[in-house]
Amino acid sequence: MRNMALLMALLAFTMVSPVLYSQSTASQGSAGSAKSQSSARIPDLSGNWGPGGKTVNNWFPDDPRGQHPEKAPMTPWAEAKFKTAHPPFGADATFEAINDPVQNYCDPPGVSRVYLYPWEFKFVQTPDTVYILYEYTKMWRAIPLNKEHSKDPDSTWLGESVGKYDGDTLVIDTIGFNDKTWLDHLGHPHSDALHLIERFRRLDNTTLELQMTVDDPKAYTKTFTGTKTFKASDSPLGEGICSMSESAEFQKRVIDLSTTGKGQK
Repeated sequence: MRNMALLMALLAFTMVSPVLYSQSTASQGSAGSAKSQSSARIPDLSGNWGPGGKTVNNWFPDDPRGQHPEKAPMTPWAEAKFKTAHPPFGADATFEAINDPVQNYCDPPGVSRVYLYPWEFKFVQTPDTVYILYEYTKMWRAIPLNKEHSKDPDSTWLGESVGKYDGDTLVIDTIGFNDKTWLDHLGHPHSDALHLIERFRRLDNTTLELQMTVDDPKAYTKTFTGTKTFKASDSPLGEGICSMSESAEFQKRVIDLSTTGKGQK
């Protein structure tokens, strides 16, 4: 009887196993298809991106070239701080008493300002993190995907970033900044309440669009969004190191010479 029961069990298994295998294969195929579809939805931003499109000196949409920097929607705190800025760029550019923190001290340019320099940057996309490598000052960022912000992030030069894909767009949300960088080349300040949203979208094979949304209630009376485009580049990232010794030499041989006529040749 036991042999008969075992035979019946084996017979039943051989009859059922093809069905189970078929279901398992279909399930795996469905999962693989879903994974493939998920991967297909991730935009390919890889490669090097450099200057392209119109010149942008700040993120105010009404004045991208910075011809009227004083008209930015600043709070009284930001306006007072802006009046003390002596930038070497824009409508108020000067070589006298420059206090640009990047120019003077090789401070990091910050997240919003780094894209305004005519230097390249590169995306490296992995399943859980997107890395952005910047040619200028050899700065880099690691943006974890589908994570929440810390409850109380430290105040840092580049802030705390988290990212996600929204259709064909990479969205990066950053908070936790210190207030030591300029928002742009023109000397517009920001506070430690700065909140940036970067939206990267590939318009075609050779064009990348960045929409930068700035929200800083301590410094600006409203949220605003500026746009800049970049072009694909085949050249490798070069050496864009900020050197205090080179800055001092440039100050002596170029800036002092142009402002006083007494610089050394």
